Amino acid sequence: MISFSHAALQSYIADFFLPFARIMALIAVAPVLGNRAIPARVKIALGVLVTVSVAPILDMARTIPLDSFMGFLAIGREILIGVAMGLSVRLIFAAIEMGGEIAGLQMGLSFAGYIDPSTGSTSNAVSSFFGIMAVLLFLSLNGHLLLLSGVIESFQRLPIGGGDATLISKALVAAGSQIFSAALSISLPIIVVLLILNLGLGIMSRIAPQLNVFTVGFPISLSIGLAALAVLLPYLERPMRILLEHSTAVLGRF
Repeated sequence: MISFSHAALQSYIADFFLPFARIMALIAVAPVLGNRAIPARVKIALGVLVTVSVAPILDMARTIPLDSFMGFLAIGREILIGVAMGLSVRLIFAAIEMGGEIAGLQMGLSFAGYIDPSTGSTSNAVSSFFGIMAVLLFLSLNGHLLLLSGVIESFQRLPIGGGDATLISKALVAAGSQIFSAALSISLPIIVVLLILNLGLGIMSRIAPQLNVFTVGFPISLSIGLAALAVLLPYLERPMRILLEHSTAVLGRF
């Protein structure tokens, strides 16, 4: 008959639960894996599967009883690391969607906002389209697999109960520092086209004051904006791909 002591049982539970907390936090926050369309049972099953595969080969710095104060701190630390890893990748997706939001506002689509069921936030059609493009490119780069391999490799640089915790803040700063510049670089071509169009409409209103620019300008801006988006779409794929490759590279900082 196989028997376990209380200390051994606590050690086995901690060896499973602490890695599970980090992996599950990443799955809950990361793009694609944390999408609301994926049932919670599937996410939990994925977290358990990855943890069962990884836990036996992890080198625990020390055994931490989960029912102690240090155990609660260890659980919180693992959750924080997982959330930070998922958030560092999600920030890149936010930059791409922000670029679509800016382009949509310039095209006059601010009135056409709707609730995105995957995020629960309000966005316009261009922002959602850019978000879908980002997801498809992310999957084509095997980003979902790189996420899982990144969290597994993080146990080497940030082992449970050890490691340099400042890596978390450094990685988040590295990911967040590019969000606004990336959004501007994606939306800038469309903004320039529409800015030239608005300058032309302004000149027309000065030449022909009887022309109602607000009535004429909206359909023209929308049509030109959609045409510019269709023409520039092949050229937007490369900067998006570079951003997504950067997002997976950020995981190597953990």
